[in-house]
Amino acid sequence: MPKYRLGRLRGEFCAVHYDAAGNRHRNTLGTDNKIAAAAAVDKLNEQEERKPGQTVQSLWDAYREEKKGRRIAESMVTTWKALKGTFGEREAESIGDQTCQAYIDDRRKLGKADGTIWTELNHLRIVVSWSVKRGRILRAPFIAMPRKPDPRQRWLTREDVGRLKNAASAEHIRLFIILAIATGGRKEALLTLKWDQVDFVRGIIHLDDQKAPHKRKGRASVPMNRTILAALQEARKAALSGYVIEWCGNPVKSVKRSLAKTAENAGLKDVTAHVFRHSAAIWMVSDGIPMAKVAQYLGHSDDRITQRVYARYAPSHMQDAADSLNLDFDEVKAS
Repeated sequence: MPKYRLGRLRGEFCAVHYDAAGNRHRNTLGTDNKIAAAAAVDKLNEQEERKPGQTVQSLWDAYREEKKGRRIAESMVTTWKALKGTFGEREAESIGDQTCQAYIDDRRKLGKADGTIWTELNHLRIVVSWSVKRGRILRAPFIAMPRKPDPRQRWLTREDVGRLKNAASAEHIRLFIILAIATGGRKEALLTLKWDQVDFVRGIIHLDDQKAPHKRKGRASVPMNRTILAALQEARKAALSGYVIEWCGNPVKSVKRSLAKTAENAGLKDVTAHVFRHSAAIWMVSDGIPMAKVAQYLGHSDDRITQRVYARYAPSHMQDAADSLNLDFDEVKAS
């Protein structure tokens, strides 16, 4: 948020700001021309943003303010809790390799996985790179990071999903399981899904809220199949709020513990919310659905992402390459 804003003082425009103690200060701009005054305030804010010695905390807050309403700004609330103690008061340009390596070591000692640490430091790298582009700092420091782990290979069979649905002790978890596998939607999209995003007439679910100011990552509009339609029709009859997945009339914030308990009841391990999305993609690819259509269903902006992750699950993947290496030996012909 900019430090200075436009105000009035004795009939003229002034620059208003508040100090750390919350005291208001007003500095006259020497003009009663609003356009000239606004330009002067913009200049003051520009000078403030680009002054030397900017801390990571100030840059982090500025980045989140610009990205307000987007998924990354929301997720950065959690990652900042981990980063703040080490990096919060550091001048961004002074961060070096030793600080990053010490951070990685400390997080590992706390039992944090490299994937978690990578995400935290990647958010830091995003912020300092953005700060250079915005002219807030001159140089982005090198942010040392652990190697990004390979994607998890865990996925569910149709039998697994059936066992999970039957093992769910609450209706909202049962509905989450059905929607997660049948839409391939992200957890955040499903938990914030509202009934006005469900078009029963056209048979479409808009995972991305059409009224929201920002479009969210990986949120497509998908058609209902008979499984989703039946589940949603039943849930709509009992709805107590505007949210599709609810508990006692309130939106559900997390399904982590409930899924873990359901998986335990079903005798399955490593069942997370994201596993359903991964499984949905594998089912579609394995059934021969074209990669471009799978990408659209998942909300991928580029089907190269889908190709890279899921091509190996296609039934004919690489078969033509293998056939090109056939050997015309007599014993091969005989066999």
